[in-house]
Amino acid sequence: MPEHRQRAITFFRADNAPTLDDDGMMSAAPVDIDPAVFASFDLAQLAAGQRVKVLFKGTGQDGFSLVHARFEPGFRLPRHSHDSDCLYVVTAGEAHMGSRVLKPGDGYFVTADSPYTYTAGPEGVEVLEFRTATSFDIKIRDTTVEDWKPVAEAVRAHGELWAKSQAE
Repeated sequence: MPEHRQRAITFFRADNAPTLDDDGMMSAAPVDIDPAVFASFDLAQLAAGQRVKVLFKGTGQDGFSLVHARFEPGFRLPRHSHDSDCLYVVTAGEAHMGSRVLKPGDGYFVTADSPYTYTAGPEGVEVLEFRTATSFDIKIRDTTVEDWKPVAEAVRAHGELWAKSQAE
């Protein structure tokens, strides 16, 4: 006799998805950032350059998850890693990774604990992040004043625009 399994469909809507911070899905791993970084740079507007929402979060530690991230024009992510593998797909704008420019439909796969960074293009960038984990950490790998210069320059050049965009 054939086995009958009920298949379920779970729907989600982006407009009422929790932010990554509100969901608590990502935790910060201990990091030793030189205090001189915060004394040297005004990074107050860094948060205004990003909007990250948890679109879907399955059950259990190894459940499937989907996150949508929007980074404003010129936003530079600090070099960082996560403790789970992740598949990224660019859905709008551009991500500049070294000499590569990733556009809608392009993507990349990052294995757990592999450091990476990118800068959002002139129109910003939107990415979908697919994981087989419902919680993960972020470990900031930039720890010195020199490491943080590109991030601080992006905040100085674009921070006011990011803050204005967040207010709209």
